[in-house]
Amino acid sequence: MKKKIVLTLCLITLIFSLGGAYIIINIATATSELDYLLMLHRVEILREHLLLQIQEVQTDLILINTHNARSKETVIENVRNMKIMANACSDCHHSIPVMKRLDVLDTHIETFVNSFAKSLDVSRNPEKLEAERSLAFKLSGNLMTELNTMVHMASSKLESKTSSSLKDIARTRFILYIIISITPLIAVGLGFFFIRGFTKPVKVMLDATRRLKNGELDFKVEGLKDECGEVAASFNEMSNSLKQKMIEVEESQKRYQLLFESAGDAIFIIEAEGDNMGNIVEANLAAAEMHGYTNDEMLKLNLIRDLDAPDASEEAPERVKQMLNGEWITAEIHHVKKDGTIFPVELSAGLLEYQEKKYFLAIDRDISERKKLEKQILKSKQDWEDTFDTITDMITIHDKQYNITRANRAAQKLFGKSFSETINQKCFQYYHGKDAPPENCRSCESLETGKPVSFEVFEPHLDKFLEVRAMPQFDSDNKMTGLIHIVRDITERKKVEASLQRAEQLKLVGEWAAGLAHEIKNPLAGIKASVEALYDEHDFSEENKSIVERAIEEIKRIEKLLKSLLNFAKPPKLQLDHINVNKILNKAIDISLRHPFLAGDNSRKINILTDFDPNIPKTMADPMQLQQVFLNLLFNGIEAMSDNGTLAIKTVYDKRNKGIKISISDTGMGIENGKLSDIFKPFFTTKRKGTGLGLAITRRLIEEHGGKITVQSKPEQGTEFIIFLHEKNAEKVEKT
Repeated sequence: MKKKIVLTLCLITLIFSLGGAYIIINIATATSELDYLLMLHRVEILREHLLLQIQEVQTDLILINTHNARSKETVIENVRNMKIMANACSDCHHSIPVMKRLDVLDTHIETFVNSFAKSLDVSRNPEKLEAERSLAFKLSGNLMTELNTMVHMASSKLESKTSSSLKDIARTRFILYIIISITPLIAVGLGFFFIRGFTKPVKVMLDATRRLKNGELDFKVEGLKDECGEVAASFNEMSNSLKQKMIEVEESQKRYQLLFESAGDAIFIIEAEGDNMGNIVEANLAAAEMHGYTNDEMLKLNLIRDLDAPDASEEAPERVKQMLNGEWITAEIHHVKKDGTIFPVELSAGLLEYQEKKYFLAIDRDISERKKLEKQILKSKQDWEDTFDTITDMITIHDKQYNITRANRAAQKLFGKSFSETINQKCFQYYHGKDAPPENCRSCESLETGKPVSFEVFEPHLDKFLEVRAMPQFDSDNKMTGLIHIVRDITERKKVEASLQRAEQLKLVGEWAAGLAHEIKNPLAGIKASVEALYDEHDFSEENKSIVERAIEEIKRIEKLLKSLLNFAKPPKLQLDHINVNKILNKAIDISLRHPFLAGDNSRKINILTDFDPNIPKTMADPMQLQQVFLNLLFNGIEAMSDNGTLAIKTVYDKRNKGIKISISDTGMGIENGKLSDIFKPFFTTKRKGTGLGLAITRRLIEEHGGKITVQSKPEQGTEFIIFLHEKNAEKVEKT
């Protein structure tokens, strides 16, 4: 367009020259001066354009690294135009001094261009790049100063030259009048030409804009040249870029729509503000199928009022408040289907802002199947725990550091601790009462070898015989993680086995004693008769009679021993009767007071204390055998005490175990710990002339009644015998 203007001006000049050819001859000098004046104007215009172009490049330099920075092509085009303008100035005819200044100006422009090019090189060091940009900016400033000076000088010269030229032009005024008269015609023609040249590109661009507005992104502007051609090229690039962006947006929208519709979970977009808060704006297919609606029906519903169950609807305001505060919430709530079915969902929701409006994005997952599985798992776990706890054997699970990680109810009962108190405690603390695993622990051996072991052991800490099975526990990788410890209390079994063994021994002893007594009794009777006959002889001396008397006493003691042995070996059959234990005890106490130790001149003084429970019920027992039991214990207590000893007899009714407890204690010398476990064994005695069968017969008689006798004793502190007899009535005895 600029070239057209220049060409047009030249054309006008040519027309004026042709029109005034004859004037040129007369005013050659004036015309020459006028040409020179026009040249100066042209130089002035070129220099001003050059100044503007330098300012344009300087602006590009300033806008580098800002959000308003121009494209690299635009910057390069501005630099190219600046160099074109500089070359145009140099092409004009000037005086030698002016040409020298123009050469210097060209050099400075070249320096500035090189510096500006370096400032665009992003691969350079940031510090050097910044320095180069500063230098380029300084050079541009110097160029503008220098160019302003030249423009000013040209303007001054132009003014003086114009003044002189006006005088010459006055002479050709007449000719100019003629030229002016035809100028309107020329102007109309040129105006029509220029208007047509300007309106045609504008019309093309306006039409292209309307098509672009209507979505014709493939339309291209063609046929325009010069600056309008550049605008058309930019328009076409914008159209291509817009089309590409639209394609990308459509593809992205399709992807998100596909994800939205193909998601297995229900997805809702919900109004978050105003009176429509809770209305469903968008819902995917899974949401509609999950709730039994169509997509169109879903968009007419309010999620809180129509889909939330009553309990979830009541809690909705709190969830809304949390989401409006920017929280992303997760919860398990209940929804209602179209047919009224209530089912559980896992909710995940948060705030979504789009085009300055607030929405809730909610993702719901139907967890009905998961809840069923959870219930099944919980039931299986409860069944396993119930089974685990109902096993009568004690089961504990240990890790490799001896910590108890699980214990059933039987184990907790054994330890006397609840599960919470037992968990993560060391097994050796509970089983052995020690601070470290005991030596030769078979269970520890299983932990080391990885092989199961079984053994029986008496544990003093628990005072029980235990049958132990230790089995290693392995994980899915077959790595040992701990130990399963199964313990059975076999104390009662051991006692039964001991009782059976003792009964077998007693049977053998009875058979042996009965045979021995039978074999001894008849010869002993003959010996006794012979000795008594000798004693009746009158010619025996007193010394011989004394010897015979001692022999007769020893024979009587042997007879008594044989009788006791027969009673122990074959006790008489129980003659049960409904008796009162307190009365039997009173009778036995009366008999014991006639003990030889409590009669005569040197008798001992014994204190007898009784504490009988008056609420003791009558029970079925053999009164004679119970009396023998009580006499044996009372006599033992009396013989064990020195003067002023105390014999205490107490009875108590045990309601819990439904039995009678009888306690007979003395303040005698007591029994040593090493002998305490042997006192009920046959023929064991601590008396100088004892047979060792009294306490054995006593326990035998108590056990015949189904009772139990125990002893507690400490040296120098006395001894206490405790008898427990179960309450029995006639009906129970008949049934047994």
